[in-house]
Amino acid sequence: MYKNINHVSVRHKSSNLKKHLQKVYNDPFNDKKRGEFYRSRAAFKLLEINKKCKLFNNNTKNVVDLGFAPGAWTQVAVNAFEHQNLPYKILGVDINQATPYKGCKYIQGDITKKTTHDLIEIFFEGEKLDLIMSDMMVNCTGVDHYDHIGNMELCNAAIILAFNQLKTGGNLVMKVWTGSEIKTLEDRMKILFTKLVRMKPDASRSESSEFYFIGLKKKNLNLTLQDLFKYRG
Repeated sequence: MYKNINHVSVRHKSSNLKKHLQKVYNDPFNDKKRGEFYRSRAAFKLLEINKKCKLFNNNTKNVVDLGFAPGAWTQVAVNAFEHQNLPYKILGVDINQATPYKGCKYIQGDITKKTTHDLIEIFFEGEKLDLIMSDMMVNCTGVDHYDHIGNMELCNAAIILAFNQLKTGGNLVMKVWTGSEIKTLEDRMKILFTKLVRMKPDASRSESSEFYFIGLKKKNLNLTLQDLFKYRG
């Protein structure tokens, strides 16, 4: 009996692997990644977002890339700035070890910890941020509710960073995972930013629960962080 169960288990894993490999093989963005030398296919998500929202411009210099590894978003940013001959200062932040991208810096840290926020402030020598990019996501459990709640913790950490260190008029783009807390997050973003864009790039897999919130032009608000987080939609 146990041999049969093991046989079924192996066959099931083999079937799932074949499906995964077929999906990767048929994914046009994987071919584009290889052809255009991006560190990951995530680059194409940011390229689409930037095409719509114009994040990299002459008003943007100080940039934080949260969930940096393997560095594709920083790569897109550097290419955009250099193509326009614009100066930039980019810091990648990730809880995992990573290799910095050319001309940029990287720190290993947990964005849900105040110490990491302090390190970001030190790196920029007290200058305000112009853009916060976040492609962060927790290690998925496969249970939608728990994956969503984990993602919301990361999104709220990005909002705290934006509240404290993003300049008035600055922008925030972040990955969001569909679930019960989306309305609360959306309403907080609407309080903090003049315009909120919701977007699922073509490069996001159709079966994925991810999409992106892009907060444009941070407001000059007369409220505390505690006031912002008291609000629940």
